[in-house]
Amino acid sequence: MKEEIFVSITPKSPIYLGEIKPNTSFLSSKNYLPGGLLLGALGEYLVRSKREGEIREITKKIRFGNFFPSRGETLWAIPFPVTSLECKREPGFKPKSHGIFDSLLVSLAYEELKNIGAKFPVPLDFKCRYSDSNSNCNGRMDRALGFFIKEKNYEKVSLTRISQTKVAINRRRNTAEKEMLYSVTALAPKGVFVGRVWAANGEVELIKEAIEAIGIGGLTGRGYGKVELKESEVRVEPIEKRVKEFNEILRRVWKDLTSISVNSGFPNEPQGFYFSLDLLSPAILRDQNGLPTLKPNLNWIGTKPELVFISNSSTFISGWSTAWGLYKETYMGTSMGSVYVFRVDSEKDISYEELERIELEGIGERTNEGFGEVLICHPFHKEVEQV
Repeated sequence: MKEEIFVSITPKSPIYLGEIKPNTSFLSSKNYLPGGLLLGALGEYLVRSKREGEIREITKKIRFGNFFPSRGETLWAIPFPVTSLECKREPGFKPKSHGIFDSLLVSLAYEELKNIGAKFPVPLDFKCRYSDSNSNCNGRMDRALGFFIKEKNYEKVSLTRISQTKVAINRRRNTAEKEMLYSVTALAPKGVFVGRVWAANGEVELIKEAIEAIGIGGLTGRGYGKVELKESEVRVEPIEKRVKEFNEILRRVWKDLTSISVNSGFPNEPQGFYFSLDLLSPAILRDQNGLPTLKPNLNWIGTKPELVFISNSSTFISGWSTAWGLYKETYMGTSMGSVYVFRVDSEKDISYEELERIELEGIGERTNEGFGEVLICHPFHKEVEQV
């Protein structure tokens, strides 16, 4: 049976994770390790080990999440949700900058109250509320990008990149190609990447053997992609606690908003129980007719929750098949960081077992490659004030 296992990957050489940009000679790199790279390395290892017949059986038992840059093996960095905002003038966490907060719960309460007839003196707008002894900022807010960790305080995680210029090789002669150079921008061998794998305990050792033998990313034949992999102990709050805290803060925000409504007669707390589904990776979603969509269709046992709030964006998903030597089919998908909020009538109507299953299985297609990785009630949604 699959179980959630946290794994850390420590680079021992630069890692190249990108694609060739059209009409240029520069190779750029992604800022995280997609789960599909680990799946590909495992498949290549099995082929080299003369175990091709086992590939389908083994890969069915394993699901890879994405691996995000962190400062330590026990610190799980995760991407900001799209609802996170930071000051445009002084972006970043306090005390060095003006702070970052999450707008989801305020936006959700505002829209739900408007749907039942509440009216407010001004439209919902977010400005920087940072102030000191000299002035108030009141500046514009932009979406917070990247990844963060929380130890004692919140910190953004940054990556170090290195660039190397190389000589192109003539494939026919296997010698240097005259007057042809290209530059590779790769992730420097610093820090660590932490993420989740869903597998049986015995499979982690096989994954470790494969990743350390094959490497990760491109240009592994030129010294890139050497890594060390091991299990890590990461503490994550249980789903039930995250959901209850989500609703507790929503009730507080709801009450504050009803106090400034220009009309009255509305309940002082939400008439339902809510949870958010946050994407930690792009997702390939389809509707009941098999057409691409940006809305998740939850395979839910029992009374299905109602989708009441969406904050998302689209992206294109493609890839490269090492086995076929061809590009994979391009899909329209939903971007990492997208947020969906669902509602049930009361807490007794929510199934925490179903929420755990959704985190275990992911949503959409190609989940074993890292797509559709979700987190129920992202912890940063609790930060309704700038931190």
